Amino acid sequence: MIRYLRHEQIDKTKWDACITASADNMVYALSWFLDVVAPNWQALVEEQEGRYTTAMPLPGILKMGFPYLSQPYHTHQLGVFTTSQSSSSIQVKMLELIVERYKFVHNYRFNMNDTAQLEKLQSKYELVGRYTRYLKLNKPYPELYKAYTRDRKMNLKRAKRANLSMFESDDIEPLIQHFKIHIERKVVGGVAESTYQMLRDLFQVMKDRGVAQLIYTTSGGEVNAGCLFFKYNNVISYAFNSADSEGRVANGRTLVLDEIIRQYAGTEYTLDFESPMIEQIEHFYASFGAHRVKYFALRHNALPFYVKVIRNIRMKVYRTFFATGVAEEV
Repeated sequence: MIRYLRHEQIDKTKWDACITASADNMVYALSWFLDVVAPNWQALVEEQEGRYTTAMPLPGILKMGFPYLSQPYHTHQLGVFTTSQSSSSIQVKMLELIVERYKFVHNYRFNMNDTAQLEKLQSKYELVGRYTRYLKLNKPYPELYKAYTRDRKMNLKRAKRANLSMFESDDIEPLIQHFKIHIERKVVGGVAESTYQMLRDLFQVMKDRGVAQLIYTTSGGEVNAGCLFFKYNNVISYAFNSADSEGRVANGRTLVLDEIIRQYAGTEYTLDFESPMIEQIEHFYASFGAHRVKYFALRHNALPFYVKVIRNIRMKVYRTFFATGVAEEV
């Protein structure tokens, strides 16, 4: 039987045991990660013999008086995590319960292990296909380098000729300040200070657990690019980055990504670029030889008509008055 649990009802020891034993064990679904990005997260769980066998995190809030479910910042995928071999239709049951409980669901992203089951449910639910880029690092570096496109190899050579300095750091503040100055104005609706604080808190937690890796490039002593990675369960997630115009011209992020590929070549790690659905950025990640992997995002809108109208007006204002997109070096 599937139960809905409020935050205070969740047994986090049972929860983390279920996530880590599931086929698609992801850092984003662990209780200590969720506690940072969605402090009052709830859950759907299936329990057998005193242990959780299926778990689905629900970062839900009340908005305009209605239950609202969306993907937290810095959280690439969530969805259904199960240890039960017989629960092939568990996604169906979970979806039914979600749309019953939440009046509005905004781009709640499922993990890749849910994809096969969700393919069958597109006629019933608004499930939007999305893609990330994966690069398996289980080959020697020279073989991985061979798969780079001609342009990427050329830009890597340019980066090396630019004499950039590259170093690892345990201080995320330069990356945040760099993003504020050079990137924030391009983000639709801007970025709230609370979102930056969440990233600070998340980095501290990940650093304390030894699963964060932060690399900067500099020129003349000034940071021109920075890249943050999370490493968990043989996946390296490209979690956050920033580059100014000098960093893009000098291909700072190309240099850092190549360094990560070089460091972990010949291992069981997979580099997840966490690719957004922006053609230019996806093209950049594909140039490292990364292949597409599909997952689904759920949308659902059962809000009253007057609330839908207000929301549509707000979205039109955002699209009209704020710039969109974040450029990458290409």
